[in-house]
Amino acid sequence: MSRKLLLQFLGAAGTVTGSRTVVRYGDYRILVDCGLYQGPKEIRQLNWDPFPEVEKLDAVVLTHAHIDHSGYLPKLSKEGFNGPVYCSKATQDLCDIMLMDSAHLQEEDARFANKSRHSRHYPALPLYTTPDAIRVLKQFESIPMDEWKELVPGLSLRMIRAGHILGSAIVQFSYEGSHDSRLLTFSGDLGNGRSHILKPPVMISETDYLVMESTYGDRVQPREGQLKPLGEIIRKVTGRGGTLVIPAFTVGRTQELLYLIRQLESQNLIPLLPVYVDSPMALDATQVYANHSEELKLAVVDGELQSPVCTSSYTAVKSADDSMLLCMDDSPKIVISAAGMLTGGRILHHLKAKLPDPKSGVLFVGYQAEGTKGLLLKQGLTDIRIHHQPVTVEAEIMAMDTFSAHADSNDIMDWLRNFKKPPRGVFLNHGEPNALRALKYRISNEFEWKVMIPQLGDEVLINGG
Repeated sequence: MSRKLLLQFLGAAGTVTGSRTVVRYGDYRILVDCGLYQGPKEIRQLNWDPFPEVEKLDAVVLTHAHIDHSGYLPKLSKEGFNGPVYCSKATQDLCDIMLMDSAHLQEEDARFANKSRHSRHYPALPLYTTPDAIRVLKQFESIPMDEWKELVPGLSLRMIRAGHILGSAIVQFSYEGSHDSRLLTFSGDLGNGRSHILKPPVMISETDYLVMESTYGDRVQPREGQLKPLGEIIRKVTGRGGTLVIPAFTVGRTQELLYLIRQLESQNLIPLLPVYVDSPMALDATQVYANHSEELKLAVVDGELQSPVCTSSYTAVKSADDSMLLCMDDSPKIVISAAGMLTGGRILHHLKAKLPDPKSGVLFVGYQAEGTKGLLLKQGLTDIRIHHQPVTVEAEIMAMDTFSAHADSNDIMDWLRNFKKPPRGVFLNHGEPNALRALKYRISNEFEWKVMIPQLGDEVLINGG
């Protein structure tokens, strides 16, 4: 007997953060992604709103571990959610790291607000705490890729590799329609197939309804290679005796960089140089990558399969004291550190030490949001404040815009082209307004499919006989 299937869009509608969509099948409710809103203050303020009818929520499924998809989980648990959190094993392992770090940051923000009296509320409270993160992590239940799991009679889910970051998944629901079974698919964040270390996203051929991300729905990314330009930058900076400082995201980008540097060395395109990873979270994430070879592109070297993630090709900087000593070292080297947008972390100490040095260089390999120090440096600022002290920028500031873990407009269209027949409906989310409109126009024009852009709070009935 069929039951109504309802979609309720509670996040990432008209924006790229705060991914949250409720799927209701009869009385059963499962939340697809449970992300934090990030960005301007008025957007972040949405994180404080109570989750609607949390007591009626039966489960959560995560497409991947990024905080804009998982970071609201401790708050949800704090509000009373005690059901299972389904995800891939790699996503679970990454969330063990990332949710604990997120809780620590929430606590630090509250402490700073109380110390500086910058909050409208005193005392300022964290959105959630470390005990909240520990509690929700105990609710995780991993599901093997490509295996169906029955949630309730008539409703099952499975995960299919998305190729965005380690563990990322396309989530499919199979449910009983009026006459036969139907498929509802969430793309999650889709990879572009150009990762050096991750296998590409799986091409699926059918679904009745599709919730599709549109982060880069309005653009086509550069296709030129990364190896040669990166090698040229490394040779230039270290050749004049400087340190190349690379701010990098801890999950995905750091691991790609380590692979490329190793390739440059093995092909004798750069000299053997000291490479330091100075980010505890990046070190932990790299170990998780190394532990999940099932998702990696394995190469045959001397007749043996070799992982693209090698944990012995760099020096791990673990203690804060060692990090400060590294900042004072003037010898030629490569330092990869976090945060990738310079919003905090050990990277700020390295910049404080190296920005005044004309021999050194800073290489940006990731998106820099409005209002961040990273964007200010990219835009050519010659003086910047770090830890409340002025720092003169004499180092060379460079950027490579060819690093991205997201599918662009062409990648999305290629992925959609694999469907044997048009879906009954496509719902676009996880995109800024321009990207959403551009992708809707392109899909509607080229495929003549029915495409909708849900607004925050919209409910759509898709029981689809």
